[in-house]
Amino acid sequence: MNDNSIYIQKLDGINPSPNASTTIYNTNGIIEVKVYEYGHPNHISRFRKISKEKYVDTETGEIVHFQSHPCRNGDVSSAKRNWNRSFEHLRRLINNNFIGAANELHIILTYKSSYQMTDRGTASMDFKNFWKRLKYHYGPMDYIVIYEPDQRGIWHIHVLVKKTDTGRLFIDNNILQEIWGKGFTNVKRTSGNDNIGAYFTVFPGSQSRNKKTSRIQYYEKHKKLYTKSRGILPPSPLYMTYEKAQKFLQGHKLVFQEGYSIIQNSDGRELNRFYNIQYNDRKN
Repeated sequence: MNDNSIYIQKLDGINPSPNASTTIYNTNGIIEVKVYEYGHPNHISRFRKISKEKYVDTETGEIVHFQSHPCRNGDVSSAKRNWNRSFEHLRRLINNNFIGAANELHIILTYKSSYQMTDRGTASMDFKNFWKRLKYHYGPMDYIVIYEPDQRGIWHIHVLVKKTDTGRLFIDNNILQEIWGKGFTNVKRTSGNDNIGAYFTVFPGSQSRNKKTSRIQYYEKHKKLYTKSRGILPPSPLYMTYEKAQKFLQGHKLVFQEGYSIIQNSDGRELNRFYNIQYNDRKN
């Protein structure tokens, strides 16, 4: 019987070949670089089982511990894959549209304990009604809304708000709480944060990942992690060789890099080699 399993081996250095397939996401000074030595690994599944409760993410090299109980309306492995991709897209979307400017705010909407809001669909409808009333008071704005459960499955809502026709956006929290009408509210500025997307998502290797992963059981299938208004634009990826990428990245501030090799267990053959590299020009 053939052993089709794989294992991940961390590389000591970052040394892609000049022709390695490279994808770059430039989101207002935060640059994410993914490099695949033998092209993007479409020929192998991103998540591969390595033990009863462990899978490996072949794009990041992260060992994922799946929970034994299923998610609502879906299996854990499928939900985990969708969850990871959603957070990756969300991080880039946030950083492409929010930079800590004076016309941006972070709003948090929570429910009174008497509500015990455990239904994601109801929370979504509550936000839609809240947004209509907020626009009536403050005019048109763009937003990204993120729905997040706590470890008990009680939902709360984060809203990143941007008003492009003003130099400084101010929303009174007392008025905001009255408009919301279902619990407590909090208004924060996004200034002083050099990576706003990281606040709402988790980078590979972060200790916060396990805490957030434990909440995956509350994310229902076909329910979006976040929604956005039309004025929120996704970044456009750039595709090139690593040789061209090196020229493009000259002068930018390197903050993180790692490399891994994906190896076939049966014969020791290297299936692919990949690198994650990040630059952040927003840092001091």
